[in-house]
Amino acid sequence: MQSIIGKVVDTYEITGILGKGGMGVVYKAKDMTLDRDVALKMMDANLARDEEFLKRFKSEAKALAKLQNRNIVSVFALRETELGLALVMEFVDGTTLADQLRLQGPIPLARTMHIFKQILGALGDAHRNNVIHRDIKPSNVMLTKDDVVKVTDFGLAKIQQVSGATVTMGTGGTLYYMSPEQIRGLANVDQRGDIYSIGMTLYETVTGRVPFGNDLTDFDIRQMIVEGKIPPPERFNAALPKELVQVIVKSIHKDPNKRFQSCEEMSAALGAIELKPEDGEVKRATVEPLPRLPKYKPRPSPKRPLFVTLGAGVVLIAGLFIARSYLFPPTGVLSIDSDPPGSTISVNGSAAGVTPLENISLAAGKVVVVVDKEGYYRKDTTLSLDAGQNVSLLITLRKLPTQAAAQQEETAAGSEQKPAVQQPISERRTENVTTVPAERKPAPATRGETAAPARASLVLRAVPSGSVVVDGGPRTNLGTSGSSVEVAPGQRTIIFEHPTYGSKRINVTLKTGEQRQLTCYFETYLSVATTGDAAWGLLVIDGKATDVQTPIDGYPLGPGRHRISVSKMGYETVEGEKVVVVEPTFERRVERLSFTLKRK
Repeated sequence: MQSIIGKVVDTYEITGILGKGGMGVVYKAKDMTLDRDVALKMMDANLARDEEFLKRFKSEAKALAKLQNRNIVSVFALRETELGLALVMEFVDGTTLADQLRLQGPIPLARTMHIFKQILGALGDAHRNNVIHRDIKPSNVMLTKDDVVKVTDFGLAKIQQVSGATVTMGTGGTLYYMSPEQIRGLANVDQRGDIYSIGMTLYETVTGRVPFGNDLTDFDIRQMIVEGKIPPPERFNAALPKELVQVIVKSIHKDPNKRFQSCEEMSAALGAIELKPEDGEVKRATVEPLPRLPKYKPRPSPKRPLFVTLGAGVVLIAGLFIARSYLFPPTGVLSIDSDPPGSTISVNGSAAGVTPLENISLAAGKVVVVVDKEGYYRKDTTLSLDAGQNVSLLITLRKLPTQAAAQQEETAAGSEQKPAVQQPISERRTENVTTVPAERKPAPATRGETAAPARASLVLRAVPSGSVVVDGGPRTNLGTSGSSVEVAPGQRTIIFEHPTYGSKRINVTLKTGEQRQLTCYFETYLSVATTGDAAWGLLVIDGKATDVQTPIDGYPLGPGRHRISVSKMGYETVEGEKVVVVEPTFERRVERLSFTLKRK
């Protein structure tokens, strides 16, 4: 299919592309009848056959049609065209809040307050009209040149009817900004879910980042939102007024009943904050600026020809720039946080302090970070830092076996080897240790004492979280970090269970003193790439199109036999569908697929 730029669709002349989304392409167009610019959202023709997406597209039109607010993008019409269903909307001449954050980082607080009072006013009006947005994020907040807010993309909106019936489109949303109840897929997600998303958007606006590390998987982030602890925003911007921190923390509380209950309530809390002149500047750890080169001041010489003076100056300035590149090589900035905090950090073999550490200025190139804390496995991370790049790491450490178990191992080892040389526990840490390998003979009990029964231990985890039964005993729920169980040595039967994905059984044989770690992965993770005539498409699972756009890395897929493909309007895949069979395993499995799209 050729480009439709320059063509007339219905009564609209297509003049450009504004963006691509999960349901289609948004074009800039000229309304030939009224002579005005509009945004034309064209639904993907392949998705139009999917009843779920058709409902979602029409839901956006209905949601916007109910709203007449200066800070919400207006909808003009829903038209059936020769190219499919099209939503005609107000054209906004501006950029998104996400673009602003990418370009300048954290936004000054006075401007932030101005922007978010408009966002809260817009969403408050939507909520009064029984419309829940469900996908508030910086990229769905547009800003005109005069900082007038236009909230857009109501494609995931839920329209609440007075009768109690609702039109819902699954969990929807974008992971970083989704509320815990939205991630759980609860049917009763209400306006407090939008308030959570507004709070997380406010968090990013005043700190310049979301509270999730770059090394976390989607599963880790979901668990952190639902069960974990979100770092407070002052960790990333120490200059934030405590009143603003309290507003953000309350708005993203895990319990909807403990959040602000309405946009009006949150707006009033923001309005009560009195800003000081110094508020709004991001304060992090002090970074020494590069020393300034001395200014060159040539001595005046009336006998020196002008061209000689100019030439010498040019040569000297060029030499200074060359010298500066050697004396002061290009740098980047690294910030490091850890779970648990207070971990000792070394960077490129030199001690850097304890976490959290922020704004460490480093020479561009390979960087080796070592994170260590008593009672945890040490973790080494290697990354490449580019000149001018600002990288944030959040590193999670795994607990070591208990001190008592380690001491018992050392004592037993000493009874077999002479002389006994005890190695400090901290020196034995390694990220890859999963067992305490050797079975030791217990030290003989002294007269009058009873020898302790021989024991072994299991560290069990399920992804996603589920429960476990060991040797037919009681069922134990497995949280994010798993569960440690002491058992007798010998053969043990372990059954991992998940409420949706079923169960997985395994038999293990344990030696005395051994610790065995087992993680049951109920999901396989899809990595999908698109090549050929189009660089992106939409993931299709079992014949149903999703709103997930390729390239994809780490998309979870539950047990069963699944048909996987990619869809894009005007294109078809060369390979057709590919079959992926998923079964629970004890190793994290990634299924890598590639599809070639060609024009029809």
